[in-house]
Amino acid sequence: MGSILIVDDEAGIRSMLEVVLRRDGHAVCTAGSGTEAITRLEADHGIELVLSDLRMEGLDGLGLLRALKDRHQGVFTIIMTAYAEWDTAVSAMHLGAYDVLRKPFDNSAVRALAARALAARDRWLAAKAAGEHTAPVHLVGSSPAILAVQALIERIGSTDSTVLVTGESGTGKELVARALHYSGLRADGAMMRINSGALSPGLLESELFGHVKGAFTGAVEDRPGLFELAHKGTLFLDEVGDLAPETQVKLLRLLENGEFIPVGGREVRRCDVRVVAATNRDLQAMVKAGTFREDLYYRLAVIPVHLPPLRDRREDIPLLAGHLLARHAVKLRRGITGFAPDALQAMQSWPWQGNIRELDNRIQRGVALTPDGLIPRDNLFGDVAPALPAMDGGHGSENPALAQHLAGGGAIDLEGEMLRHERALVEAALNRTGDNLTEAAKLLGISFRQIRYKVRQLGLR
Repeated sequence: MGSILIVDDEAGIRSMLEVVLRRDGHAVCTAGSGTEAITRLEADHGIELVLSDLRMEGLDGLGLLRALKDRHQGVFTIIMTAYAEWDTAVSAMHLGAYDVLRKPFDNSAVRALAARALAARDRWLAAKAAGEHTAPVHLVGSSPAILAVQALIERIGSTDSTVLVTGESGTGKELVARALHYSGLRADGAMMRINSGALSPGLLESELFGHVKGAFTGAVEDRPGLFELAHKGTLFLDEVGDLAPETQVKLLRLLENGEFIPVGGREVRRCDVRVVAATNRDLQAMVKAGTFREDLYYRLAVIPVHLPPLRDRREDIPLLAGHLLARHAVKLRRGITGFAPDALQAMQSWPWQGNIRELDNRIQRGVALTPDGLIPRDNLFGDVAPALPAMDGGHGSENPALAQHLAGGGAIDLEGEMLRHERALVEAALNRTGDNLTEAAKLLGISFRQIRYKVRQLGLR
């Protein structure tokens, strides 16, 4: 049991929460404003958890949170907020709030979240006393966008909220989930992963929530789902935009109060899991279209993390390529020392529609085809050579006219040039394959889904 301070300018809310939490054996005190809460915290150093409303006169929830982080780092904070204040609630998570409690809430959600926060605080204090610091998983890159993502991961490591990672396929969303898990309070727990788009709705529910014996043909015994297996840990829910409507309802219930019912079962079970969801789809557009629940979206996107495509962070390509090369050279036992200049130039100019995953595949190919020394351009891109523009002899540009224009003091539209270059490559691949998307995708080293999207984006169909 813990010592909890409730901060809200509505007396009715304070009284209700005090009654609910006292029933679980917690010691509860209250404050009607942020300023009164600071006074109580200064007088009572035994307070472990603060439940604070976001909107209050004078010192609001964010101001109180900042004061706690400056003077009372051992006190964990839960921010209470309404839908309309969700953007501000996200700021609270960035400041280090343990979690956000959405209004209106039910008693079971309050009790479960308070218990989780107090348990997380105990783990945090124990690790701090033992001098333990979990080594964070670092994202490779030095671009401003990636440094910002890394800094955000480090800031929210001590929180327990759901995180929504967005970005194109292959940008490294699972790596972000692993970084959040291993740098957070659940590093000692299990991390489970599932791709929501790879399974039928019925099978997905069985994998997530488990099933009881006899629930369907072939269910010869009770089987726990991933939420049970990830208890006290993290579940990475990839392609969350592909969830069926009925699964969305069940996931929302679990996120709100930690409760679920196995497929074919009647008994309500509970689990304590942090969910990191990911998608390459526009969930906000899906909410407007009515294909994704608005309440689930807000519950998932407590902390949004966006990963930029590789073509928007080209300065990271040499670092990423070197990192991947070192890994694959050791694995394949190759005495490779680096990339030839034409290979580096080609990597910098390639559109990378498959992002880091495509770069990884290219480097695996190059390592496999190169016994030692430097990997040449053809060992990386030989299979798509017709679609690759000619190099200029290693002088840093594949369009000498543009380079001369810049050298002469002129200016260019870089984004426009890149789009024109990309369109020319896709058109060349389509012309060579007789407009066959599957074969054109192979030539470009991307997936069928990616070329279908690109063809629409570029207006080629």
